[in-house]
Amino acid sequence: MTLWAISRDRQRAALATSMLIALFYAFNPFLVVVDTLLEVLSQFWVNRGYREHPLLVVTILGFGAIPPLILIFRRLKDPGLWSGYLNVFALILVLMPTGNVVMAWIREPAKPIIRAEGGIALPSRPARLPDIYFIILDAYARSDVMKELFDFDNEPFLHRLEKKGFFIARESRTNYGQTPLSLASTLNCEYLDKLIAPSTRDRDPLALLIGDNLVVKSLRPLGYQFAAFATGYDPTECTQADRFLGPRHPADNFQMLVVRMTPLRFLPFPVKSWDFYRSMRERILFVLGHLPELAQAKEPTFTFAHIVGPHHPFVFGENGEDVSPSASNARGRGSKKLDNPKNYRDGYRKQAIYLTKRVEETIDRILAQSPEPPIIILQSDHGSGLRHHLNDLERTDLRERMSILNCYYFPNHNYEGLTPRITPVNSFRVVFNNNFGTKLPILENRNLFSTYDDPFQFVDVTDRLDSNRDRGREYTPPDSYPGMVH
Repeated sequence: MTLWAISRDRQRAALATSMLIALFYAFNPFLVVVDTLLEVLSQFWVNRGYREHPLLVVTILGFGAIPPLILIFRRLKDPGLWSGYLNVFALILVLMPTGNVVMAWIREPAKPIIRAEGGIALPSRPARLPDIYFIILDAYARSDVMKELFDFDNEPFLHRLEKKGFFIARESRTNYGQTPLSLASTLNCEYLDKLIAPSTRDRDPLALLIGDNLVVKSLRPLGYQFAAFATGYDPTECTQADRFLGPRHPADNFQMLVVRMTPLRFLPFPVKSWDFYRSMRERILFVLGHLPELAQAKEPTFTFAHIVGPHHPFVFGENGEDVSPSASNARGRGSKKLDNPKNYRDGYRKQAIYLTKRVEETIDRILAQSPEPPIIILQSDHGSGLRHHLNDLERTDLRERMSILNCYYFPNHNYEGLTPRITPVNSFRVVFNNNFGTKLPILENRNLFSTYDDPFQFVDVTDRLDSNRDRGREYTPPDSYPGMVH
């Protein structure tokens, strides 16, 4: 509107607006180029590493826009012709990703999910249906690994859980080393080769298996409601749940993408909903604060609470203080990487200490506020990632990555079928057998590793872990720890 008011020429104003929008969205790629160039050049005098120069980039882009604007408003004779060229260019931009999608579909058609539509028939209905809490602490290491790698002894916490009546599987390992793989398997009581046909890289069906899972389908006929908490992580955002709970004002993923791509994240005034780290803190605190309130619901409830911690990025200190990266990096910068194993170890340890304390308080409140004793599974999806290489099995510390926290509380304290080495694929099989009268077979405990780029190309590492053949081996940490890779 402003450009039209100045020029009184709709075509010129539209052409100039298109150019300015393109520059607006070119900000982030140009910022990366400038930062990389300055980092390379700095090696010739003082290597100062990765730096952000938003004002410099905005200035360059601003001055760079002046000649095209002069050309459009003063020199261009036929703006309509150039508008046609821009329309063709925009069409090409749309067709390029569309073509990639079509070629991928031709090369590898979508694989159907292999599973029954209904749930498990639960033959026994307890007189009083217990609420069921499935609480996931993302990347929480098993006790022995936690002490060895992070110098945090959480055995007092586990002993207190045992005194409350919990069964602790102290030798437990995950079935899969990635969050979506692990949770899809756990919530459907089956290995993934029985749930989804092998695919090269398509993770989309995993989110469907998590949100529309066998456990919920089995409990619904008994009158259970499905409650889930916002996580900010797409595969575990179960928005279709009967109750989807979370803080009121976090930005959605599309909004965060726009902020990350543009100068918006460097606004001089903070926009709370654009701060990735602030939103992460708010979501975690919201879960811990509101989980016990579900005990007051009239209907029996199955609650899925994926707490995205102590997985990095690290936003909590040992006492819960905010240790997020600086505000200039935080707004919309959810992909920022850790590049120092010492910082990972220190940040992980402090975040794990705080979350352990808060989770115990939350469990105490759940037990105290529940009219009927609930079923609680407190579990990690996979182990920590200090020595995890996303795409390299041989350089990954399998014992660290596959060893998990795994704790169970049943009202009847019937823990038959639970063993120190139980894996998550059997968790709800035992829940249904011991509390709802089913006779589901307990599956063999298997540990399957896959790389991030080929998530469904599994390597069975069970025997390798059982033999302890890698104990004492020296591991090199990865060069960086991508923040949003689970």
